[in-house]
Amino acid sequence: MIALVLVVALLLTAVTPARAEAMEIGTILLLVGVGVAVVMIVAFLIIANVSDRQRAEVPADQSPAAGAPFVLVTYVSPAQSP
Repeated sequence: MIALVLVVALLLTAVTPARAEAMEIGTILLLVGVGVAVVMIVAFLIIANVSDRQRAEVPADQSPAAGAPFVLVTYVSPAQSP
């Protein structure tokens, strides 16, 4: 909820017209960078929360590591003669 409020506040700040002076390119890039960082953090937190819930819903007897041996298969090609 806090992230949503911050995003709305950022959008309202960006949409409101500036006073009389134009914004410098550095200020614009700073605002865009902060906005992208906030969106990335919010997306990371949402994805982490969803994956934790999915991991918590899997019963212990159905997890991939519950008694099943780990098998690693590789293929080694024979040496070629010149």
